[in-house]
Amino acid sequence: MKRSAAFLVHFFFWIAFVALTWMLTLVYLQADPEAPFSRHLGYVIFLELIMGLLFFYLTFFGITWAGKKKTRLIFLALTLLILLTFFAYPSIRFGVISLLSSLIPHILLIFLALIFRKYGDVQRIENEKEELKVLHMQTELSFLKMQLSPHFLLNTLNNIDYLVHQDTRKASESLSKLGNILRYMIYDTQTGKISLAEELKQTEDYIELLRLRVLNPEYLSFNPPLLNKDFLIAPMLFLPLIENAFKHASTREGKDIVHTEISLEGNLLTFRISNPCVEDDLVKSSTGGGLGLQNVKRRLDLIYPGKYSLEANNTGQTFMVELKLELDDDNLPGSGR
Repeated sequence: MKRSAAFLVHFFFWIAFVALTWMLTLVYLQADPEAPFSRHLGYVIFLELIMGLLFFYLTFFGITWAGKKKTRLIFLALTLLILLTFFAYPSIRFGVISLLSSLIPHILLIFLALIFRKYGDVQRIENEKEELKVLHMQTELSFLKMQLSPHFLLNTLNNIDYLVHQDTRKASESLSKLGNILRYMIYDTQTGKISLAEELKQTEDYIELLRLRVLNPEYLSFNPPLLNKDFLIAPMLFLPLIENAFKHASTREGKDIVHTEISLEGNLLTFRISNPCVEDDLVKSSTGGGLGLQNVKRRLDLIYPGKYSLEANNTGQTFMVELKLELDDDNLPGSGR
């Protein structure tokens, strides 16, 4: 639900609450004209509104604050109980009916706040799912346009064509890698998450194709970690970062120009990549044109909320990106490929 729509729902809810409270109070006064508050009707309605707002929004926002933490839930429940007791205590001297008439409306407000919060959370989750579906489609198209652009394919195929006359075995291996990457990008990435081992394998193949475009095979360094246990990861998180570094590297000659580091401690994966660059390219890299850093960050926001950090640093001559990500265990039947 959009904020404007949510605001209107809350606004009209409280108008209805005040109107209902007013009518019920008038009905009560018709039955008991000599009630102590009969001469202060406006003050009573105002006080009831303040109390209603307190119980409702303390519950509404308190549930989000507490989350699934048991201690916070207990604290919230005790706070509401103390407030109920505090506001209901003066009515004890007027009998059970008066006590119940003070307790029941506030308890109903607490339950209504829970319903509002639950409905809002369901709507938010559904919206995020729809947004993720759209983003997945846009991401797939963006990869096909940028990573598999005619320029990329033309360079790769030209290099393979050259290898056919120089090293047929290497040319065959390169064609196989290109075919695997095309298949991976078009088909395998349709699943939500894949095996980390598969992602690293496709990343390594992609780097091998990039190496065909430079003279020194050690131009790009890539040393994937040895996996004692596999994990699940969203596909194609590394490729745009590598493509970005390769594209903005200020030189096409040398050793370890585009440097990558991948480490895994427990389920925490750290990916670092750096490249030398000029000032204009630093601006382009940091703003994340095209798919770039912005789209990677947006995907991470939706798939790994609160479970990642993505930092880009400029030292003046080097641009470095560091991604830290909490991975999921690969323990689900049928997960991965």
